[in-house]
Amino acid sequence: MANIKLNTSADIRLFIPVFLLQKLSKHRLTDGLYPVSLGITQANNNYKLQQENNQCHTLIYCLSGAGKLAYQGKERVIERGDLVIINPNAAFTFTLNKTHGSVKSHNQSDKQLTSRDSKSADNIVYWINFTGTLAQDFAERLLMKMDSGKAHVGVLKTIVSDFDHLLALGARGYTATNVIHAVHTLQQALSFLALQLRLTMFNNSSSFDLEAVEALMRNSLHQELSLDTLAHYSQLSKFHFAKKFKELTDSSPIQHFINMKIQHACLQLDNSDIAIKDIASDLGYSDPYYFSRLFKKLVGISPKQYRDSRHSSLAP
Repeated sequence: MANIKLNTSADIRLFIPVFLLQKLSKHRLTDGLYPVSLGITQANNNYKLQQENNQCHTLIYCLSGAGKLAYQGKERVIERGDLVIINPNAAFTFTLNKTHGSVKSHNQSDKQLTSRDSKSADNIVYWINFTGTLAQDFAERLLMKMDSGKAHVGVLKTIVSDFDHLLALGARGYTATNVIHAVHTLQQALSFLALQLRLTMFNNSSSFDLEAVEALMRNSLHQELSLDTLAHYSQLSKFHFAKKFKELTDSSPIQHFINMKIQHACLQLDNSDIAIKDIASDLGYSDPYYFSRLFKKLVGISPKQYRDSRHSSLAP
């Protein structure tokens, strides 16, 4: 159980019972990732979340207000829309500031309406401890796009809804159906936050226009594109272009371009009777046999098998 100390006049906490944690750690549908404890505070002051020895990952999401996080020898301000991920066995202290007056929006994305997005000056903070065989993998997907475990994601009504659903687990009861659904809600929330962090990174990369690069790729499906050409188009060195592209897409530029070609081939195979060799030629592949091998490597079946399966309900 997490070693958490709370001091607040308005908080909701849910600690998953030990008997249930034991089941969650063994069930095939839940052992990958599951909550250990979670909560929300809506206090104006006198709130402290402190942890000295916790074997779980900790997530803190500030919906409104602000606070201070003491972690890894540093003290940082946590504001409205900020997300924090803390690794296991790492001591930290999170203290909310006293609020006065209305809370200002961090940016335009923070102006989305949520069920808890009131006009009051209250601090509203969610926290959750989670573990499981895949917990480190989920955390790393977030941490790789964060600054020492902190990032701004804005006010996200999807995340608020997911956290509220998790907090309602105690009232709904610990039946197998409720718990399994709650576990997958947590997985959904962490996956969505990783996606949001990528979009934020993309929006902040003013010197790198991914949309323009992908437009160039789409307009060049009939030919080959080299890394030199793509880097020159972006006015970056090959190294920095490839690094930035992979950060934003999880794929190398050339592989991304090939994937686009194969996706276009699938579209042609589904919606036309154009000969496979002509589809290959239109995509810049003079050798139809090479195209077929490449298609099978990426899709799992040959172009002919793919076309033949378009009127079948069976998976390729």
